[in-house]
Amino acid sequence: MSKNDVTEYLIAKIKTDGLLDGYKRARKPKPPKQSDDTFMKAGYRILEETGALPREIELKKAIAEQYEALHAAQTAEEKEEQFRKLAELQMVLGVEQDARRKFYTD
Repeated sequence: MSKNDVTEYLIAKIKTDGLLDGYKRARKPKPPKQSDDTFMKAGYRILEETGALPREIELKKAIAEQYEALHAAQTAEEKEEQFRKLAELQMVLGVEQDARRKFYTD
């Protein structure tokens, strides 16, 4: 019996015995992998606490909220209006990213 077969057998046995029923992370995805940019995350957290987040980050948050509003829209008119706002936010973000790239490359 290979290692994979043994592993699959043990997982199936644990599931049938109900040993994972009380496990708090059962059927939940793994937490995101801790990356090397912990200093960046800490920096963004400090900036957010002081109210000095870069405009680019604020726009990304607004775009995420606009996606939620677009999915929550019921009628075609509401969806069109939400989509227009989303496109405008994405355009502004693109312009600001291009300006930042030009500033740092020149």
